[in-house]
Amino acid sequence: MKTILQKIKQSTSVAVFGHQSPDGDCLGCLSAIYFLCQKLNKNVNAFVDDNLPNRYAFLDTRFLNSIPFDSKNYDLFISVDVADKHQLGTYASVFNEKNNTISIDHHLIRNLTSQITYVEYTASCSEIVYDLIKTSKIKLTKDVSTFLYMGVSDDTGCFMHDNTTSNSHYIGAKLMELGADYKLVNYNLFKLVTRKTYELTKKLDELIQERNGVRYVIVSQDFMQNNNCDKSDFGNYVNSLLNLQGTKVSFTMVEKQHMVYSLSFRSLKNYNVANVASKLNGGGHRQSAGGRVAGNIKTCLKKVLDYVDEEIKNGDKISDN
Repeated sequence: MKTILQKIKQSTSVAVFGHQSPDGDCLGCLSAIYFLCQKLNKNVNAFVDDNLPNRYAFLDTRFLNSIPFDSKNYDLFISVDVADKHQLGTYASVFNEKNNTISIDHHLIRNLTSQITYVEYTASCSEIVYDLIKTSKIKLTKDVSTFLYMGVSDDTGCFMHDNTTSNSHYIGAKLMELGADYKLVNYNLFKLVTRKTYELTKKLDELIQERNGVRYVIVSQDFMQNNNCDKSDFGNYVNSLLNLQGTKVSFTMVEKQHMVYSLSFRSLKNYNVANVASKLNGGGHRQSAGGRVAGNIKTCLKKVLDYVDEEIKNGDKISDN
């Protein structure tokens, strides 16, 4: 962490990147690194090659994508919460071409390389960034504490997922002491349901398919167009699928482009969906991961189900023992 801080101090202008389909942890890290660089008197901008999901519209994210990106304007490039270079979208070339790069991450399976890589297998990347700022001895503001709290809370499912540790609770408590608006975060992420999402959920329920402990939903482009929605309107739906009694693994398969599908996986503790996602151009955590496939829907679905079935067999052996 001292090496990372030294690199930032030696720089003049910093570009910070998060992953596509940014979640609360990604946004929390982006906000905090942006804040840290500003406090160290650096010119800094934050970028994500995607639109902000509606779920996070309750916070001020005007620091994100505020100007067009031009690599010539920066002498340091930092990625946060990014495991796969493809998750950077159009910004992936930066980490292929530049040697003044830093990656800060918490994913077990990853293929993004950089000059400096800092990885801890914490529940959230926001926990790492909190420690980085603590090491810098810069005091967090209430607003940035709220962003970091959102990161910890979102990646731990409001401290209910099996990845939650005592450190997650400890850092969450410290951020609350610094003024993090935990009520705002937890209400918007885990309680608030818009009328649109409520109606959409009922339609998605009609699309549920299941077999051998797997429940999944396939969402076509036609469905999204007919219902005037995008993935951000039902991004949390995969968690609801897992909560159905008897489910071992759940996933959503969303057609983002013609015959190109985005995958979101969730699982009970014995089943490692990061293994599944790593075979499907993605990665993530043991119980929460994502990937993508392209091609004919029947062929793609068979490939996904075969990998999931294999992981369920491995997980069942753990249960038997």
